[in-house]
Amino acid sequence: MKEVYMNKEGIEARIHQWGNTRNPIIVCLHGLGSTSLSFIELGYLLKNEYHIISIDLPGHGKTPGFLKEEDYEMPNMTRWIDKVVSHITDNSFYILAHSWGADIALHYIAAYSSKVMKTMLLDGGYYIKTDLYDYRASKSEKIDSLQSEIDYYIRDFDEYCFDTLQEHIEVEKNNYNRWSYLLEEASRDLIRVEMGKYEYHAKGSTARGAIKSMYLYPPNSIYDNLPNSIYLLQSTLPESMSEIREILVDKFKSSTGSKVKRIDGATHMIHWDKPNQVVEEILCWFK
Repeated sequence: MKEVYMNKEGIEARIHQWGNTRNPIIVCLHGLGSTSLSFIELGYLLKNEYHIISIDLPGHGKTPGFLKEEDYEMPNMTRWIDKVVSHITDNSFYILAHSWGADIALHYIAAYSSKVMKTMLLDGGYYIKTDLYDYRASKSEKIDSLQSEIDYYIRDFDEYCFDTLQEHIEVEKNNYNRWSYLLEEASRDLIRVEMGKYEYHAKGSTARGAIKSMYLYPPNSIYDNLPNSIYLLQSTLPESMSEIREILVDKFKSSTGSKVKRIDGATHMIHWDKPNQVVEEILCWFK
């Protein structure tokens, strides 16, 4: 694994890379609140076949956040990603993207389709905020509006604080279906130390910008502009989300013609729950 810090032409970013640079390239885009090390297990499992480039998105990991909230909107995010990738390679590449990163990936493909060979989405790119809010409101759930979701993430990010790193690790262990030393390394990457306290690496202001962007630029607004080279791996847990998940996946599939596969026993963090199965799908799709 190689850690690289980019600072060129006003673009600052931290990047993790695995594999030989002569191999086909996979660009990885993580979800909201994660870092480039979200793909650490996949990076090691795929390093003999691909050159994996995983980017800390703005306001995450060691990549500085945008100063203006509107800079997180999709048009600017796609331009930012294109500048980062263009500094690394002139070749076409594959995209592997999770959650928020999957939404960004779709907008990137719509704008720069000639640069992307194929795309795999990990439980993202089909969640439409307005549909989710309406569904949650009908079920009397708390996060049923844009503002309620923003408020939730601001509290979640800005109030996350521990006295020791081990306390954070124990919380992370309890949040997932499986654990490994590589997932622990990825979890350590989620922490920054401020005045002796172990706090979350991403700030509430970053979450607010990202959530607003997904709301203002929903994936279904560009479904008609997408190629038929997209493969979605869909979560199946928690079962309480099965109804709305299936509604939104059906919309995505019928509108884009994309390939979709349900991954049994997988939560939203598909690549953490089922890394070997995800790798099998990647090896079949990215060829």
